[in-house]
Amino acid sequence: MKTKHFFTGMLALLAIVVLSSFMAAKGLDPQRFFQRSPETRANVITTVMKNRLDLDDDQAEKAYAINLRYAQLNQKFIENNPDLEIQPEMVALNKQRKDELKALLTPEQEEKAEALRDKLINRLEFVLKQLKENN
Repeated sequence: MKTKHFFTGMLALLAIVVLSSFMAAKGLDPQRFFQRSPETRANVITTVMKNRLDLDDDQAEKAYAINLRYAQLNQKFIENNPDLEIQPEMVALNKQRKDELKALLTPEQEEKAEALRDKLINRLEFVLKQLKENN
């Protein structure tokens, strides 16, 4: 169970690192991305879900409502955390959000979502291994 929470936290960190490196390549400031409105963040997440998991319009609407609610709940942590450090409360909120979103998915979509998560975790493990070897 602790390993799963660790990987959830590390997955969030990986998302930040990936977004940061992408934005740096594009000349964008990663902190500015996270300072965007909860509505914008919820829209981006929902769009990715819709495209990657083939959500129908009803699922996408419900997913947006869930993503927006949690983006609003996370807003205070983002505003009070300029260094984008992972907070335990944010990890807990992300787990709750994930559980709510999982309830919207068909078994096939849930399988796709798990495969995507596994792929990201594998990438994270590789990155962490590389960092450990280089230090």
